[in-house]
Amino acid sequence: MASRMGVREFRDNFTTIAREASAPVIVTNHDRIVGWFTPANRAQRSVREVLSELKAVRCSAESRGINVEERLKALSLDDESLFADAPAPARAKRAGKRSTHG
Repeated sequence: MASRMGVREFRDNFTTIAREASAPVIVTNHDRIVGWFTPANRAQRSVREVLSELKAVRCSAESRGINVEERLKALSLDDESLFADAPAPARAKRAGKRSTHG
């Protein structure tokens, strides 16, 4: 999960942050977001890890009384539409090409 820090603290600690950060850093100035730093050497996460993190965020929201389903509907979204634009797995693409051409 991203951490937040003021622009002065970010500037003063940039070398350490650049070397050691494993998650994005949101940079603020007087509580306004002015930018973010995303570490390039961050280890790639698996789809399973990302989905697990999303599930944890959803559970956290629901434990605070937020109706996630209602919020998604208000944004004209649902669980299925969130992944509708995701690229199909390479295996499915190859299989589709074979069935159409051969």
